[in-house]
Amino acid sequence: MPLYKRCSRCGQRIPSGSTCPCIKARHKEYDRYSRDRKSKQFYVSRQWLQIRSAAMAADDGIDVYLFMTEGKLVPADTVHHIIPLQDDWQKRMDINNLMSLSNGTHSMIEQMYKKDKPGTQKKLQKMLMEYRSR
Repeated sequence: MPLYKRCSRCGQRIPSGSTCPCIKARHKEYDRYSRDRKSKQFYVSRQWLQIRSAAMAADDGIDVYLFMTEGKLVPADTVHHIIPLQDDWQKRMDINNLMSLSNGTHSMIEQMYKKDKPGTQKKLQKMLMEYRSR
C-alpha cells in the first residue's frame, strides 16, 4: 500500500515522493510570464547544459553548501549562480560563479540573499574556492 502526502500548495493527496501537478504548472507559469526572455533562452541553451555539467563534475555531484557547513553528502540537482544573471550577465559562464546544490539548499540560499545578499555571496564564493581546492 503506497504512502500519501498532501500538497502544501493545493492540498491534493499525492503519492509520497512525487511532485504535485500544481507545482509543475506554477513553474511553467513563472517561465512563461515572469522570467525574462534573455535568461530563459540561456537556460535552455547548449552552452548552459555544458557549463552546468562541468560545474556538477567539479563539485563531484554533491551539494557543496551542505558538505562544507554540516559535512553531509547530499546529491546536487541544481547549479546556482552565486552572482545572478540579472546582476552580472558576463559571469553566467564562469565556473567559479557556479555552485552545485540540492533544491532545498538552493531555496534556503535564495532566502539568505533577501537578508544579506553581498555577505552571502562572499561566504559562498569562499566556500566554493575552499571546496574545489581540496
